[in-house]
Amino acid sequence: MLGIAEYFWRLIPANPILLRVVQMNGKRQRDLFIRCGYLGLLIGVVIFSLMTGSTSSGNLSELAKTSANLFQTLSYCQLALVALLAPIFTAGAITQEKDSQTYDILLATPLTNGQIVLGSLLSRLFFVIALLISGIPVFSITQIFGGVAISAIVQSFLIAAGTAFATGALAMAIAVFKVGTRRTIFSFYLFIVIYMVGTFVLDQVPYFKISTVNATELSKTSWLTGINPFLALRTIFHESAYSPPLAADLPKELSGWPWAWYLTNPASFYTTFMFVLSFVLISPSILMLRRLAQSTTSLQTHIMQRLGITRGDRTRKPRVVWSNPIAWREARTKASAARASVLRYGFIAAGLVGAVVIAALYGTRQAPTFASTIDGNSYNPDTRQLSVYTGAEVKTLLLTPQTTILYTDPQVAKGEDKKDKTPITDQADFLSRLSTESLSVQAEPNAGTGATYWVKLDVHRTGRRLSAAEARTALLGVTTIEFAVILLIVTNAAASTVTREKEDGTLDLLLTTPITSRYYIWGKLRGLVSFVLPLVAVPVASALIFVVYDCVRRFSNWSDPGFQWIVLPESVLLLPGMLVIVVAFAAILGMQMSLRCRKTVVAVMSSVGIVVGACAALGWCGYSILQSRNMEYAGLVSAGFSPFTLLTVLIDPYTFAGDLFAGESAIGSRIFIFVVCWIGVAAYTAVVWTMYKSMVKNFDMTIRKQSR
Repeated sequence: MLGIAEYFWRLIPANPILLRVVQMNGKRQRDLFIRCGYLGLLIGVVIFSLMTGSTSSGNLSELAKTSANLFQTLSYCQLALVALLAPIFTAGAITQEKDSQTYDILLATPLTNGQIVLGSLLSRLFFVIALLISGIPVFSITQIFGGVAISAIVQSFLIAAGTAFATGALAMAIAVFKVGTRRTIFSFYLFIVIYMVGTFVLDQVPYFKISTVNATELSKTSWLTGINPFLALRTIFHESAYSPPLAADLPKELSGWPWAWYLTNPASFYTTFMFVLSFVLISPSILMLRRLAQSTTSLQTHIMQRLGITRGDRTRKPRVVWSNPIAWREARTKASAARASVLRYGFIAAGLVGAVVIAALYGTRQAPTFASTIDGNSYNPDTRQLSVYTGAEVKTLLLTPQTTILYTDPQVAKGEDKKDKTPITDQADFLSRLSTESLSVQAEPNAGTGATYWVKLDVHRTGRRLSAAEARTALLGVTTIEFAVILLIVTNAAASTVTREKEDGTLDLLLTTPITSRYYIWGKLRGLVSFVLPLVAVPVASALIFVVYDCVRRFSNWSDPGFQWIVLPESVLLLPGMLVIVVAFAAILGMQMSLRCRKTVVAVMSSVGIVVGACAALGWCGYSILQSRNMEYAGLVSAGFSPFTLLTVLIDPYTFAGDLFAGESAIGSRIFIFVVCWIGVAAYTAVVWTMYKSMVKNFDMTIRKQSR
């Protein structure tokens, strides 16, 4: 399978830049390990799916269903790996040629601009495309039992290839236009992650759904489906819960091209758009390569000069240094930079404001459906009279057993797709609801002479502007994005902390001081964790806001038997421990890669790839186990070792682990997750301590090897 990819790739016309990188990739042992790991992971997914699938009955329909599920799992896994590996290999285009000082040599050769740009692009996409081609035999297994169309497999590969090409083209554009630095590599990777996760979360919001011809219904896909690879991939599986609308269902203003194509066939649009976008990004690079190379100023400097912005001389007050200056430098110097300060405080403010907005939307109710209202003071049990308020006007009539009461709860109707009103036969139950909330009502009095009773009451409960399920989904999406960004920030900072000192020569100065390796490494780790602690407090504070709100709501209505927490209160104790120790693990991993690698680019990309891959694998395993009804408590065990699964269980347990947190088993499940979470924290602590001791022990030997 590995040779198939290289065979087809050699059919491309010779390009010296392309051939050089292809031959280098073929000789690198690291690339061979990545290939084997990629194929091994796909094969492992196949074996795991076949073992857990319903293939023992021998029923052809069950076998076809298992094959379809296998194809779906493989497609998601392949796209996730491409989205992870493509930025790692293409981001090297930003600084690799400049760092190795071969960029000027390339410009002095007879090679055309197109050969240089396309050769650099294809050379960095070679590895990713080779992985895709080598995975074809694995996907062929899904054809054994049927249930998967060949066209769906082709679409899956095209979506992955389009994602890789768009990523590579963007990296080349950054390199050519001289906006690429070592920090830009991280920003480039961070943008891709935030874009994919952000659009995936926003896709769940009803605001982005498409209004169909039937004004009362929204489409199952959204405006963001055609620009997110994972959402576009989902549409090819023909799921009833996520199928694009038909052309006949679109309103008239959206029935023409290109909107009809974009909304009805997101997978085809995404593939075409990504390849067109790649061409658009590459074309200016080819046309302006040598002209931009001759310029002595970068695009950022040119814009600042045009705007008249200068850095000038600045002064600052003296600072108080910690007992460990290494830790102080890592924590304070990063946070004190102008751009870092703006991003840091902007991140904190945006996270807290987002949580407050979600809580405010959940805590407020929509406008009343009817102008008339009733509340706890409307009914007099002694006289059996019900007063209906319409502004300043009050109409009081008897409430008799003959009175028909129709009740509508918009939250229940929305959740169950139920539009019929519910008749209330037990008036005592209806009157008990009046003691806790105000209801809008359309009352119909008796028109008979001398009769003073209500004939019909059309009662409408005023729904919340954001339901409990929607509030949990929104909060889970926000906290997931926040923690993903925090992990990327600390990993990038840790991966460049040692290599940066190697490149600028300050590490040699530090080694001549009395600072020991233990003092140096512990200072780095402590400083990095201290730097991101205010950021880690953001998702914890977001959960705390809802816990406080739930406590107030609980104490104000203690007798409510159907009360459910928006966020489990123990999350305030569990999240700080888990998030901080996972951040420390990402920091020590980045430091270890920074110590072993000679260049910052390699250290950053390797560290980010490992952290993202590990978190994605743990999150996927945890989600799969939680969805399996036969492995209930195993899902809670996985949450104790997967931070993103823990966020899911603590913030939205009723959706992802409803059976465990419903009824009498809820208390036992909450105690179980509490214990398992702290066991996971202890395990991460042991791993961090072991890696720290290993770095201290091998520090001098590693530095001496690299100095040769």
